[in-house]
Amino acid sequence: MKKSQKEARVLLYNFIDQSDLAKTCEFFTLHNIKQTIVDKADFNQKVGFLLNLKGFSGANNTGEEDFDFNHKVIIFHNINNKHLDEVLAKMKNADIISPYKAVVTPLNRFWTLKRLCITMQKEHGAMIELQKKREDHE
Repeated sequence: MKKSQKEARVLLYNFIDQSDLAKTCEFFTLHNIKQTIVDKADFNQKVGFLLNLKGFSGANNTGEEDFDFNHKVIIFHNINNKHLDEVLAKMKNADIISPYKAVVTPLNRFWTLKRLCITMQKEHGAMIELQKKREDHE
């Protein structure tokens, strides 16, 4: 019997606009990718817990203040590189836009969602800075 392929999934975080969320969910449903909508208050949970991965349990609310992060986040899980490239291209064509995208790795599944968002924000800022430098040298 053929081993079943792991289910492709995305975590969707900080989608404030409900029509944007509906459009995004419809897109992923069309492409057989299960969606989990992450509550804004779950920023202190580990990515592995949010994906319901084995061995992860929920963190208690530490009383930490709200996480001030105002960007939509899409986190991909169990999507191989070739399929991810196809999905990203189709997302662009469907006008599904989020500069904050990540793929779950053996390392970042142990991070809190907050840590992953902050890391993506730093990387995004570095990419913008690099792009500016390139434009200045042209």
